Amino acid sequence: MARGPTHSARLQPHKVMLLLAAWLEAWLVVPCQFALGPAVPLAFKVLSPWRFKEILDYRTVTAKTYKGLPLADFSEAVRGTIFKSFARQQDQKLNPGAAIQDANAGLCVNGRQRSRGMAEYNWLRDGVRVQFKSSQIQWNLDHWRVRFANVKLNREHPALSLFDELLVALYTPRGIYMYRHDLTLGVSTNGIMTNITGSDIVVSGPRGVTSWSGALDVILQKMDGSGCTCLGFFCLDDAMLKELAAERRQGSTQLAYKDLPLADCSCSTRGDCLHNVVQTVDAILNPARRMRKASRRGWMRGECSVKIKSAQLSWALRCWRIQFGAIGRSTALDELLLALYTPRGIYVYQHDLQLGISKAGVVTSSKGPDTQILGPQAVEDWQVALNTILGKLDANTNGCKRLAFIPFRRMEGWSSNELASAEPVQD
Repeated sequence: MARGPTHSARLQPHKVMLLLAAWLEAWLVVPCQFALGPAVPLAFKVLSPWRFKEILDYRTVTAKTYKGLPLADFSEAVRGTIFKSFARQQDQKLNPGAAIQDANAGLCVNGRQRSRGMAEYNWLRDGVRVQFKSSQIQWNLDHWRVRFANVKLNREHPALSLFDELLVALYTPRGIYMYRHDLTLGVSTNGIMTNITGSDIVVSGPRGVTSWSGALDVILQKMDGSGCTCLGFFCLDDAMLKELAAERRQGSTQLAYKDLPLADCSCSTRGDCLHNVVQTVDAILNPARRMRKASRRGWMRGECSVKIKSAQLSWALRCWRIQFGAIGRSTALDELLLALYTPRGIYVYQHDLQLGISKAGVVTSSKGPDTQILGPQAVEDWQVALNTILGKLDANTNGCKRLAFIPFRRMEGWSSNELASAEPVQD
């Protein structure tokens, strides 16, 4: 006699995930208590990721335009590194007899040796100091533009700049256009930061033109009609580009965030999303307080000035780290909230304006100090490093306070049993 399929009583992993998501969605706000030692917060909120789905799924016009294209899923920093390596190889091809050498990093203002990544130019070609910048064509309010940031250019005397030649690459949905810039087109100041971080170079398409293709044609016309020199056009499926991208895809950060929410966002877009997430969390935790927007990265909660800084857990200089750049002057705000974007989920903390504060040289006087919290050196396991970083934030020796945790929709990687060990407590 035929027998129907048998079913094991053990729940399959995908069913466990569905049940967990349903449980989270049903409760939405879950007070949790951890019994993992004195360094772990006594109570904070675990919030359903489904409540933030609309925020986490948001993508800008630029992101939608590049969706599915090669290199679009990399951060600007990683993509810029790929383009720099690509441009250096192309520069060698364009100058086959030239000697291409690494830049001489030089000294900082305090007399210390600069790291190679802090050099004032990127490579030497027969003694010519070559600086390289790349930019994606981006939608900005009502027009498309390319923007090459932090160009250390001597505006009054370009010949006295800390580099001799500026190469720029335009990353577009069509492909990559590479130019030698004339040090004049589109150069603009960056306020009081110009003398510190350098100028911006902005070339814009016409206002009100929503077609990136039409806007790009105008931008290229401006480039070609100036003193800039076009060095070549390269398809996005160029073999050399694909090879460089494949190497980067094996990087620790890229692998850790594969297929997770916001992993395909630019830093700016992810920052906007995390701002909205934390503002929603703040409203949940303070339902009786009136919220109103005060700035792009802040709001007023009643009479309290709240600012948010967000950062991604990233692998750099042989350790995992969280670095919040330029938190501003502590006297200008009442409360600083931190959003830690990690492969495990989003952690929201109230910072004590002391932990991890570091100086950022001359930039500190203008933008304020950085906040940096490091995992252990040479430990490549992001979970171990994250636990160390959270331990520093949760330690009784500082005034930081964990407010909320939003787990991502993936089971693997939750090594510390954050949800399994949670027990309800009274508010």
